[in-house]
Amino acid sequence: MDFSGVPFGDEILGFSGTNAFNEENAAYTEMFGTEGGEAFQGGDEFAHATPEDFANGGDYQESRTVLIDGGDRFGVSTLAVDTREELVWVGNNGGHVTSYYSSELMKYTSFQVHDTEEIRDILSIEPGILVLTPTSLHLRTRQGMHSLVHTSPQLENMQCMLQLADNFNHRLLMGGHQSTLIEYDLMRFEETVLHDVGENGCAILRDHPRFVCCGDVSGRISLKDPRTMRQEHSFQAHSGILSDFDVLGNYIATCGFSNRMCQVVPDQFVMVFDLRMMKFSLPLRAVAPPTFLRFMPGLSSCLAVIGPQGQWQLMDAGRPDSAIIGHYHANIAPTGDITSLDVSTSSQAIVMGDNCGSLHLFTSCTKPVFNNFSQETTLPDVPEQTQTMPLTDVTSSLSSVPIFYPSSPMLSDWPEQYMKVRYRSTPPVDAEVLQSMKLVGSIGYAPNLHNKKRNQVEYKFSRNKGPKSSQNENVIVKTEDGITVHVPWRYRKMEIKYSKLGIDDFDYDQYNRTCFSGLDNSLPNSYCNPMIQMFYYISPLRALVMSHLCEREFCLVCELGFLFHMLDVSMGQGTPCHASNFLRAFRTIPEASAMSLTLSDQDSRAKINFATKIQSWNRFVLQQLHTETLVEKMTDDSHLYSLADGQGIQHQAQVATVDENQVEGEKTDEEKKIEHQDKQEFSPVADIFGSHTISINRCTRCCHEIHKDTTSLLVNLSYPEVNGDSPPGFIPFSSIVERSMGLEQTRQAWCDSCTRYQPIEQWRRYRTLPNILAMNCGLDSAQDIKFWRNQFEILLTEVKEKQKEEKKNAEGKKDSEDKENKNDRSAAVTGSPSTPSKRNAYPESPAQHTPNARPCRYGTSCTRSDCRFGHPGRDTADGQQPAHILSLLDQTMEHSWVPFGMRAKLNENGTVTLKDIPKAQLEESVDNEDGVVYELVGVVSHIGDPRFPDKNNLVACIKVGPAYHVRAKVSSVSHWYLFNDISIQPIAAEEAVWFPCGWKVPCVLYWQRRHIPLELEKIEPGNPITSDVFGEDKSLAQRGRKRITFTPLTADEMPGEGDLVAMDAEFVNLHQEEAEIRSDGTRTTIKPSQKSVARITCIRGQGPLEGTPFLDDYISTQEQVVDYLTQFSGIKPGDLDANFSQKHLTTLKSTYIKLRYLVDKGVKFVGHGLKNDFRVINMTVPANQLIDTVLLFHMSHNRMVSLKFLAWHFLKIKIQSVTHDSIEDARTALALYQKYCELKASGDLVMELQNLYEAGKKAQWKVPGEEEDE
Repeated sequence: MDFSGVPFGDEILGFSGTNAFNEENAAYTEMFGTEGGEAFQGGDEFAHATPEDFANGGDYQESRTVLIDGGDRFGVSTLAVDTREELVWVGNNGGHVTSYYSSELMKYTSFQVHDTEEIRDILSIEPGILVLTPTSLHLRTRQGMHSLVHTSPQLENMQCMLQLADNFNHRLLMGGHQSTLIEYDLMRFEETVLHDVGENGCAILRDHPRFVCCGDVSGRISLKDPRTMRQEHSFQAHSGILSDFDVLGNYIATCGFSNRMCQVVPDQFVMVFDLRMMKFSLPLRAVAPPTFLRFMPGLSSCLAVIGPQGQWQLMDAGRPDSAIIGHYHANIAPTGDITSLDVSTSSQAIVMGDNCGSLHLFTSCTKPVFNNFSQETTLPDVPEQTQTMPLTDVTSSLSSVPIFYPSSPMLSDWPEQYMKVRYRSTPPVDAEVLQSMKLVGSIGYAPNLHNKKRNQVEYKFSRNKGPKSSQNENVIVKTEDGITVHVPWRYRKMEIKYSKLGIDDFDYDQYNRTCFSGLDNSLPNSYCNPMIQMFYYISPLRALVMSHLCEREFCLVCELGFLFHMLDVSMGQGTPCHASNFLRAFRTIPEASAMSLTLSDQDSRAKINFATKIQSWNRFVLQQLHTETLVEKMTDDSHLYSLADGQGIQHQAQVATVDENQVEGEKTDEEKKIEHQDKQEFSPVADIFGSHTISINRCTRCCHEIHKDTTSLLVNLSYPEVNGDSPPGFIPFSSIVERSMGLEQTRQAWCDSCTRYQPIEQWRRYRTLPNILAMNCGLDSAQDIKFWRNQFEILLTEVKEKQKEEKKNAEGKKDSEDKENKNDRSAAVTGSPSTPSKRNAYPESPAQHTPNARPCRYGTSCTRSDCRFGHPGRDTADGQQPAHILSLLDQTMEHSWVPFGMRAKLNENGTVTLKDIPKAQLEESVDNEDGVVYELVGVVSHIGDPRFPDKNNLVACIKVGPAYHVRAKVSSVSHWYLFNDISIQPIAAEEAVWFPCGWKVPCVLYWQRRHIPLELEKIEPGNPITSDVFGEDKSLAQRGRKRITFTPLTADEMPGEGDLVAMDAEFVNLHQEEAEIRSDGTRTTIKPSQKSVARITCIRGQGPLEGTPFLDDYISTQEQVVDYLTQFSGIKPGDLDANFSQKHLTTLKSTYIKLRYLVDKGVKFVGHGLKNDFRVINMTVPANQLIDTVLLFHMSHNRMVSLKFLAWHFLKIKIQSVTHDSIEDARTALALYQKYCELKASGDLVMELQNLYEAGKKAQWKVPGEEEDE
């Protein structure tokens, strides 16, 4: 290696203070001396420093770590050490640039370069610094002053730039993910030439005296002539992606990723190429897969190589057999990844940045410099210190303080008209408060809704943190029919950007500020989340499924009950639940796959009709729940089914047949009777959703009739056909429901009497009405949607005409004072498209504005249909194109075709009559002889934005009853909420039936009877899990002798409230993590890996058998395992297969209910990383029942410590030497908790934690000796 021009102390050359050669630095013997104590010859070429200049023998140490400006929100995207001054330049993902002066990292300048784009590259030149963003080039002085901004159509997704050396220093090359390399003249400040580089683009540029080195995303490096930019040579460095490369002298060193088994994996080796022979040299093996590297200037073959987690080493490219010179580790956060690296020209400083916004500086001496000959940096002038006077000084003369006497009015002297006192108008009282108010004399009392802060009035802007959408909220588009479409952010598909820790550091509060829990949407088939929430908030159904427990392995009712228990426990915690076990059981049902109700990750959302899918799911799951809860119930012949009006008709269960020779008119009453069944199948689900019906099929040829007793669980709405020439008039919604419930249709079917296929008439007659009326809205054809829109058009037209007439009558009564008040009111009423007005009035269209209105600031470019300003040349009645009448739905939600209530009457002939109930009369409506009252309790809608067809989703508007609010410890009221996966927002009742025809389509409607039977209303969920679950312990393994590694619990050992249970779990991967790796090496998680629990171990925490496991189950899985993670889980192929396993193999449900029993009993679980364990198991445990050693031995603002290192440091034992064992890990966690209690009792906990982190940094968080053991 050539060390010319680099200052080193004696220690780094291998000499001690006594001028004797150290054995530790024997690797340098060949380079620096032959005998101990012999000085290096030719030392005049080096600027040797004294030993006092090196704190640790010239070794690199992390001397400074700072959080850059904006580091709390954005990570470091690029950095550069200034080659002319003692400055470090840092750019972040938010478009901000900050510089730091000297090795003390004192902030020098800080400025914003771009509002939205990240900083891709920084280059220091003589006039200042060049900053490259994806679409622009900026030149700033080193003091931050603006000099130049260059943009052009050629600048698209730019990535890197390079200033050529020597005679070509006026040429700047810019490359990116495009097929051309842009050459820019720094003297004329213009683009000169575009060089073709191929479709893979140019992601990295490096300079060399003979070549311009270009690296692309395919792993290829091209060497180009700097004069002609023609390719002279190329290397295929990596088969996958090129992460980084550098060139110095005769060497090119690269790091990147390779394609192995159809996966992109990081290379463990640094590839080195020799430019003298133009061929590949020997590779250098790194400790960790590298992502960045830089040659050390002045050293011909020494380079710094760094991995993503902060491990880095110095390597010698000239000695492949012993390349590693030294190991180091950057102290980054556990969630952090290194995103950039640079080395100073003096090689005395190495700077790196991470995605947590931190800047790390490593130096080799106590007073390092970035450049051997740096220019003087212009520092700001220090302001002159003025003499101050303490307020408590009673001896100083006040006359020494000068008084300013202005000769003109001061800025604070406001005119009198601006000094008037104006009070904020009182906000209107919430409608829910008025409905629940009770008057005592002249004073009204109502329960607190807890939806507003006391004595505070919120402003009209959103208080949610973080960006809600990448698109502008006020962007309004129109469909082909001219209907205005604007989807508010709360209805859009929620996308979660996962970090390295998955969801642990995701802020869910910005999406859900209620006390209820959402559902995660990252799992396959999570499109059914709105229906799961709908089921949960139906109290009788929730109580039913939570009280159910059976022996079937995949039972939807059991899994739904487990999920509802999770939603109960998660109430008030702010984190969403995962429906993974329920969806796992759903995928195993063959009928669900046959009906295409199960989706895969490869299915495109743009091609899936979710509106039809969720209606099929609703129909199928209701039937499945009904089937799984069927029981036999004995009946007698005198049993009568009561109707809603108190009447009864005799139960008919068998099929009535007619003799072939008998004509239709000769049927007798005796022959039409239907005999009774002795046994009848009974389902509690049918008590909630079912209606007893008789299905009648009659042949149109021979009039042969067949009567069948059926249970109808839902109603499919059927709409009349819409003829374009004569569309139907206004039809109430209840009439559509009445028509659908008594629909008569004719189809081809087999007739037993005719013994052939004949046209068969079908209709249905009702004997009872359901307690919960479930409806599928259909709307899966153009005719149905046309009818739906036609009804809204008629309704809106009538309302608009009525308002025009009222306005015309009121125009003659206005005076000047009323006009001023009207202007104030209109300013208060006008709403944005994202928050429609709820008043009983529609905003006027621009064509209705007066000619003398104030002109609009956007002129004819204005796209708002409700703009109240004037538009010259467009606001006349002749020139204005009227907006579509359905566009008014985006501006108000007061009127809807769907009512909040209906009255249903069951007639004696089995038909049903329904009528709409207006909202104003709904509260006073009761059941009477005219029928029973149904009120709307839930709506599932399909949201489709025409701009983003791949982001369509389903949401639910649900009326949450008082019992759920009481359980959440808030007021006992009913309120409407919008459920959009992880997002839950309180909404007004009108929003539930608000259906803008351009983007929101109803799919499922649920109606509940005002007065349901007492046995359903007062039902409470029971806990069917008892201690008997520990007695039913059977292994599924069928081969060989089973290894029993645990001692089952006896009856007197059952844990109780507060007892300790140590627990650990091991997992396997069902789906690998999906991540995006950029050309600069940064890695972003798109979708986390999907894990499945493979082994669960529980150990006694007290008693005579303390430390003995009582549960050690291997979980059988029927799904394909892509990675057994044997090194971390100890699970091997075959351990989970019942045909080959010799372990104690059980089903997930069997072990799950055992854990549920322990949770319900209130035991305290001790373990390491319990939050992640229970998340994969799909169980929510109250926080006061978790004792996690990860958190017990953690200091704030520091990394988490592994169980292996904690065991070595506190317990002096080594664990996890080869693979992980859950019994060993659980015992270790229990011992660590006991150690924690001991330290806390003695008062030494804080001191021991400090010693822990000091020992961890010194050992680089590795157990000493583990590398030798490996």
